[in-house]
Amino acid sequence: MQFNGELMNLLNKLKRREFLRRVLTLIGGGVILNLLPSFLKKGIAQKIKRSKLVTVYHHLASDGTGGKDNSNLNDEVIKYMINEGVKAFTGKDNVNEAWSVIIPDISKRVAIKINCQITGIYTKAKVVKPLIDSLIQLGVKPENIIVYDMTDKAFSYAGFIKNQGPGVKVGIVDDYGGYHRFFYNRLTKILTGGLLHSDNKYYCDYLINVPVLKALDGYSGVTLSMKNHYGSIGNPGSHHDDMMTYLPELNGLPYIRDKTQLIVMDAVFVEYKWINGRDQKHIDSLNKIMISDDPVAIDNAGWKLIDEKRKQHGLNPVLPEPVYIQRAAKMGLGTDKPELVDLDLGA
Repeated sequence: MQFNGELMNLLNKLKRREFLRRVLTLIGGGVILNLLPSFLKKGIAQKIKRSKLVTVYHHLASDGTGGKDNSNLNDEVIKYMINEGVKAFTGKDNVNEAWSVIIPDISKRVAIKINCQITGIYTKAKVVKPLIDSLIQLGVKPENIIVYDMTDKAFSYAGFIKNQGPGVKVGIVDDYGGYHRFFYNRLTKILTGGLLHSDNKYYCDYLINVPVLKALDGYSGVTLSMKNHYGSIGNPGSHHDDMMTYLPELNGLPYIRDKTQLIVMDAVFVEYKWINGRDQKHIDSLNKIMISDDPVAIDNAGWKLIDEKRKQHGLNPVLPEPVYIQRAAKMGLGTDKPELVDLDLGA
């Protein structure tokens, strides 16, 4: 009888812990951090590991014809850039060893978040394919890889073909369980798995973020790795006015923060002045790929690249200034002073 009583107490404690964990998730990491005493905030910030940002350049990444779509990328060069970048990021000499650091458990599912909502500039399939090939080479089952965005508006330009059949899954969130309406800040079930993981057969354990380099005049100034997750929530339009505050809070949620294993910025082209729709007149070639696991570091560097381009074209810096980056740093999501690694592979 005593044993049964102790067991019931233990179960009650576990239930309370699980309830608290869910409440904290629902409220959002940024809100909780702001409620902590200053000495605890400092302690969390000090636990952040040393960040690394790798920038890879090759002058043949795009074909130089003036075209700015997926078809204008050189497959083998892009693959070479990403492989060398991943090795530099992990400090490994072998691509497979590098990926084994990024994805330690090959039995898990991997989500790849792309940005294909604007037809002028978007994440390109030729940038994502080397990631998928490396995952499969590592031993991740193709059916355990999901490439997703909120919409497929740019899929035809970006080179993605939707697939819900055998092999690597490619599609929109609604194809994979949709979004929550009341829980998890309306996150996609790809990342949460529902109230119980078994609620969604597409639940993913690891996350690779593949944003594109573009300005977002009038909103957050730029739309990079953190803004890319507006496609991971079901109500992004509700968070335009509070974007600078909400972006760090969204990316601070454990379903994004803890699952993110890698960020690969598609910076082959840059849109230095934002225009909605199929307008590419403010897009230049950069022929770069940026790699990190730190959203603050990569967004800060991307912002600087965009403002450099704007200056070259006689434009003022982006407005509004993307202060969400500094707020994310204060929350402990990363640093704007990472270890920098620059690879010029086109020499």
